[in-house]
Amino acid sequence: MRSILLLLALLLVNSQIAGQTKEFSKDYFLQKSKKQNTTGWILLGGGTAMVIGGITAFNSSWDSGSNSSADIGGVFVLVGILADGASIPYFISAANNKKTAMSITFDYKPIYLPGESLVATKPYSIVSLKIKLDR
Repeated sequence: MRSILLLLALLLVNSQIAGQTKEFSKDYFLQKSKKQNTTGWILLGGGTAMVIGGITAFNSSWDSGSNSSADIGGVFVLVGILADGASIPYFISAANNKKTAMSITFDYKPIYLPGESLVATKPYSIVSLKIKLDR
C-alpha cells in the first residue's frame, strides 16, 4: 500500500515538474501579441468585407425577387458579423500580452550569502515580472 502511495506521489510531482519547463521571455510575449493582433485584423477585415458583400447581394437579389440569393446574402452578413465579433477577444488578448511583455525586465539583484564576514552579497542576473494589482 505504501509503495502505491509513493508511486502516486512521484507521478504527481513528475507531472508538475514537466509542466514547468517552458520559459517565457519578453520576445515570446511580443511575438504572441503581434500574431494575435494580426489575427484580429484579418478577422475584422474579412468579416467587414463579408458583411458589405452580403448586404450588396441581399439588396440586389431582393429587387429581382430571388429568394435563394437573398438567403445566401443573409448568411454572409451573419457570418461576417460573427467574424467581426470573434476579432474582439484577439485584440484584447494582444493588448494584455503586450502589457505583460512590457512589464518583464532584466535586472541584477544581490543575493545574500553567508561568508567569512557576517553577510556577503553576490549579484545575479534575474528576470523580474511586475504585476500591477490596482485597477
